[in-house]
Amino acid sequence: MTDYPRLVRLILLPLLAAGILGLTGCDALNSASDTLDRAEVCTKALQAAGFNPDVSNPDQAVQDAQNRAQELRDLAAQTTDAEVKRELNELADQFNQLSPDDLTPSGSAAWAQQKLETYNQLQASCTNSGGDGY
Repeated sequence: MTDYPRLVRLILLPLLAAGILGLTGCDALNSASDTLDRAEVCTKALQAAGFNPDVSNPDQAVQDAQNRAQELRDLAAQTTDAEVKRELNELADQFNQLSPDDLTPSGSAAWAQQKLETYNQLQASCTNSGGDGY
């Protein structure tokens, strides 16, 4: 019977300590996973944001812009980073506002300039390591 307390100290205490250390390791792994998720969201977002409408087919270009807008909104829903989420939603709003009138030579230049500015803001948000939650 006297070996029971010794057994507890020799087996249970190291297991308990390993469990506690394992939990802190999981926190670090979860944090790294969140950062990877942010990088993945940003990579997909920047690809989707690279959309250029086909001015030769305005109706299809508007439909394509709406599809890209939905893709950006879906990505915004997948990130916990408030800054990236805001930029994704702003770019999605801009894509949703594209109309056939924007696809004239003067209209497409203005739309492209506005899109470039929003794209650059998204890119800056994605490369900012000090985003919310990270």
